[in-house]
Amino acid sequence: MYGICQPSDLSLKGQALFNREQRLRFLVQLSQQLSPEQQAEKLASNEVFGCEARVWVHCEWQRGLLQLQINSEARLVKGLLALIQQALHGANAEQVAAYQLDAHFSLLGLDDYLTVSRRNGLRAVVAAIQASVRNKVSTNEVNP
Repeated sequence: MYGICQPSDLSLKGQALFNREQRLRFLVQLSQQLSPEQQAEKLASNEVFGCEARVWVHCEWQRGLLQLQINSEARLVKGLLALIQQALHGANAEQVAAYQLDAHFSLLGLDDYLTVSRRNGLRAVVAAIQASVRNKVSTNEVNP
């Protein structure tokens, strides 16, 4: 349900982010820590629609594990995407398919940053990532 993240680790991280200001700082820091190789190229083929901010996602499968790159022009959205990337980068097809955005962000205490528009956009991102599982499984590319 949380990709490669353990519920106990997420719960501890959520407890450390006990006020809104700390959570905002945490998300902005996450967005700034993404290295260039973790960021999806801003190509039309990588763009995912559904959020007010522009978002790009690139999925590759290597030896049965997801190699995920994300990007956004908005720092807060980029920080939220980085959390999804932490949960799914290196995950296998079953972990990606079982990932639940709402449960993940709720455990971290980040529900207050998920406006309806932002939540819908992040759901579109997760749907695109999970579609890559279905596409790869149907072409048998997920297996090593």
